[in-house]
Amino acid sequence: MSDTQTLVQVRNLKKHFPIRSGLLKRQVGAVKAVDGVSFDIIQGETLGLVGESGCGKSTTGRTILQLETPTAGDVNFNAESLNALKGRSLRQKRREMQMIYQDPYASLNPRMTIGQIIAEPMVIHGMKTETGYRKATATERNERVYELLELVGLNPAFINRFPHEFSGGQRQRIGIARALALQPSFIVCDEPIAALDVSIQAQVVNLLEKLQKEFGLTYLFIAHDLSMVRHISDRIAVMYLGKVVELTDRDSLYKNAMHPYTKALLSAVPIPDPEVEETRERVILEGDVPSPANPPRGCNFCTRCPVAEEICFQTEPTFQEVEAGHWVACHLYE
Repeated sequence: MSDTQTLVQVRNLKKHFPIRSGLLKRQVGAVKAVDGVSFDIIQGETLGLVGESGCGKSTTGRTILQLETPTAGDVNFNAESLNALKGRSLRQKRREMQMIYQDPYASLNPRMTIGQIIAEPMVIHGMKTETGYRKATATERNERVYELLELVGLNPAFINRFPHEFSGGQRQRIGIARALALQPSFIVCDEPIAALDVSIQAQVVNLLEKLQKEFGLTYLFIAHDLSMVRHISDRIAVMYLGKVVELTDRDSLYKNAMHPYTKALLSAVPIPDPEVEETRERVILEGDVPSPANPPRGCNFCTRCPVAEEICFQTEPTFQEVEAGHWVACHLYE
């Protein structure tokens, strides 16, 4: 990529949810949903974030956008710390950062028409112009809604329909149109295709790629599907139990994965070649994922790692760059 300007910088980000007990609701522990995550997102790229359910992917995305207040760490957007922003300042910065949610029905107000849903960000924040944001008239908002509906492949004549009148794929397109209403530069895609049929998933991903090229968008793409993440992402970060265990470009990850957890994930991805599928080695992980309220000592993955040694149970590995652009948190990487 010619432009290597860092748009989002995440450093040692933590989000711990307190566990309270007793009559006085004293804190007796914490769920470490995100526990020391660090990475950069380059302007114009798509960073894929993958891992098992409950590993902290969605919480990471929400904490970056300050929808969840970080317990520790720092998030910089365009070289400005979001942690330091409060109230109106944070609200103004949110114009440049939006989110596409996993459930395309639960994220839309069933009592509002899709025209009202897409126009709502413009009612709150105004419309973007060359000189900044200004209050828009109802006519201007409607014209913008028509443009957005056409942009995401929906008939503008549907503007007065309600969410329940649309299919899952169409509702996700409505969510995408709402996210684009303020012309943001950064969008967190929180598993935007997980609730959709396979045929519709490809349409939504193609739409996201088209919009990225047209408007120079930057994505944090959260997903389970490693094949889809490989298709859409420039770089991929792998999370396990609140931590990023490996981060590199997509080709390096699939050809030269170094962390045992990444290797296990990749071995579960089916290959559309019966001969290769029959002969390749499958890594089967044993045991359950530890509780984020009581993670193991040392490496978080040591209790399930097929190659763990004594040091893995005693010392937490450092997240380090072992090759150019290839980061891994493992004592035994190879």
